[in-house]
Amino acid sequence: MFHLRKRRVHSSIATDSKRILTDDTPFAITEAYRALYTNILYLPIESRTKKIAVFSAVPGEGKTTVSINLAYTIAANSTESKVIIIDADMRKPRVASLIGYSGKKMSGLSEFLAGIDETPSVVPTKYDNLAFLPSGAVNANSPALLSTARMKNLIEILENEYDFIIFDTPPINVVSDALMLSDYVDGYIMSVKSDFSDYNSISDAIARFEASEAKIFGFVLNAYNFKSAKTSGKYYKYGKRYSYGYGYGYSDYENKDE
Repeated sequence: MFHLRKRRVHSSIATDSKRILTDDTPFAITEAYRALYTNILYLPIESRTKKIAVFSAVPGEGKTTVSINLAYTIAANSTESKVIIIDADMRKPRVASLIGYSGKKMSGLSEFLAGIDETPSVVPTKYDNLAFLPSGAVNANSPALLSTARMKNLIEILENEYDFIIFDTPPINVVSDALMLSDYVDGYIMSVKSDFSDYNSISDAIARFEASEAKIFGFVLNAYNFKSAKTSGKYYKYGKRYSYGYGYGYSDYENKDE
């Protein structure tokens, strides 16, 4: 008799595109990503190529935006470093649309892992020193390819070309795809959304990684609203416009403990 209204967690591509860093982005946001980049530089990673996966607990927590902005910040602040972002969300890929490849059919990760492409179909971006490997064709079997021997081969190829590899991965409490990369990445960063993420979802996500002995380097809190915070001084002045949210369109998941 009654139809419950589903909560929309997926913002439009046009809306999310505005959350990608530009020259007009408020100081507090760009400075936060620079701080994140600096922290990454001091992580105990011995390999020359730093390989980091970004994930979230549930849809709608901004992990794709964080992935792109982190990759861009590294490329922009280290002119000697080459960076590649890989869309490893092979169920609901969004990186291509957010960086200007919307609507284009592109070979990518799935084609290489399936053996269709002999070499990974890396494409350039409008940002200097930043390349992109699309997810490729999406089908029900694509995520299983992340655990194949071809994944190791891909990492070996990219390590010869890039100093940083950033993976955008699906929400861990919805599907376990992100954990399939644990043998190939140095660690994970979790995207958490202010006034959206809840304790139980975050706790469940962390438990999944602990059970797999995967390393979580830390957390990124995004969509923090300076207007509602008891903040004063110059950082409030620069950051007061930082009051937006993120969206994802992954499933009918509803965060009931918000």
